Amino acid sequence: MVIFGNHAAVLVPRQDRDRIRQFYCDVLGFRVSDWMGDFFSFLRCGVDHHTVNFARFDEERLHHIAFELRDWGAIHDACDYLTKKKIELVWGPLRHVVGHNIAAYHRNPDDIRVELFAELDQMKDEELGYWEPRPWHEERPLRPKVWEKGTLRSQWGFGSYGTFPGYP
Repeated sequence: MVIFGNHAAVLVPRQDRDRIRQFYCDVLGFRVSDWMGDFFSFLRCGVDHHTVNFARFDEERLHHIAFELRDWGAIHDACDYLTKKKIELVWGPLRHVVGHNIAAYHRNPDDIRVELFAELDQMKDEELGYWEPRPWHEERPLRPKVWEKGTLRSQWGFGSYGTFPGYP
């Protein structure tokens, strides 16, 4: 199984979200990919939809780390392998609405949420300003935007609302 490190998501104090985003964009050259309401930003420094996410929260902490797998079949194999090792699935499999990646979440021995994913949106031509067209996109062309606060977390439904055991 080939795994590539890809992104991290961080919960940041509500009052610091814009200051942190400005640092990554203005100082390090990241670009904003999308916003989820006014509380979750997705930033990129390459072709992938996001390299880092920042979410407003009451406390600062790591939300999750993510690793890219080859494809949906590799996610299936990884979930089977982790199940045999008694590492429970805590969310997924699912297709995210923002970024459109297929994902499955587990927790590592340090209780850190780990996302395994494939098929993340890509912007291969910054000048065009839209994500590479994919069959599951509902808009064409799909451009960076502010998604409504009530946007589903999973296009497939499960886990789009509230919290559930093992995930929070």
